Amino acid sequence: MAGPQHRSLGWLPPVAIGGAIGSAVRWAVLEVLPSGRPGAGTTTTLAATNGVDAWLRYGLPWGLPWPVLLVNVVGCALLGVLLGSGRTTDRRRLLLGTGFCGGLTTFSTFAVDAAVLWRDARPGAAGTYAAGSVVLGLAAFLAGRAATRAASRQRGAAA
Repeated sequence: MAGPQHRSLGWLPPVAIGGAIGSAVRWAVLEVLPSGRPGAGTTTTLAATNGVDAWLRYGLPWGLPWPVLLVNVVGCALLGVLLGSGRTTDRRRLLLGTGFCGGLTTFSTFAVDAAVLWRDARPGAAGTYAAGSVVLGLAAFLAGRAATRAASRQRGAAA
C-alpha cells in the first residue's frame, strides 16, 4: 500500500516537469549526435562540416549507438551528484532524480539497440554495448556521488 506522501498527487507536477525536460534533452542529443545507424536522426549534425561526424559515425568500435550510451551515463552521473549531497529535498529528488534523470535516460532504447546489434549478427558489439552500458552507468553514478560527498566534506571543513 502506498505511504501517506503518495496519497495525494503533489508528486506529479515535479515528476512530469522534470520528465518532460529530461526527455526533450535526450531527444535533442539523439537528433544532433550521429548514431552510426542508417535512418537514425533526421537533422544534420553540427559536426558534419569538420570531419568529426565521419570519425564518430565510423571510427568508434563496432559502430555502437554511443549517443544513447552518452545520455544514459550522463543521467547516472547526475543522479549520483543529486543523491550524493545528502541534503536533497523530496521535491528536488522528484523533479531532478525521478523526473529529469528518468526522462534523460532510456533503458528501452538501450535494449532495442542491443537487440538490433545482435540481430545484425554482431554479438560482440551487442555484448560490449550491453556490458559497457551497465558498467559505465554504475561507475558514473558512483563517481558523481563520491565527488559530491567529497565536495560537501571540503565545504564543511572550510566552514
